[in-house]
Amino acid sequence: MLKRSYTSEEIDAVAAYCDELDSCFLIPIDRVDGLTTIQLRLAPAKNNQARRINWAKDFEFAATLRPDGAIAQLGERCHGMAEVAGSIPAGSTL
Repeated sequence: MLKRSYTSEEIDAVAAYCDELDSCFLIPIDRVDGLTTIQLRLAPAKNNQARRINWAKDFEFAATLRPDGAIAQLGERCHGMAEVAGSIPAGSTL
């Protein structure tokens, strides 16, 4: 098995879903650029370490399941602001 990292020249962010928490996380590449792993912390460390911690709550974002089964995702408007868009084109019918 080969381990390799992603760089900002390859991706913009890393998205992850945790089934146990039923939560989605979006981690910008500047937090993981050049790393092979990242860990998100849910609770404080027993030794009270606070530096260099990636708090899960800082990267959590909402993704909702639509009635048609599609997952609502973050999209991008032409002016650069994020907006929610579905994974199925708006004009399609199911």
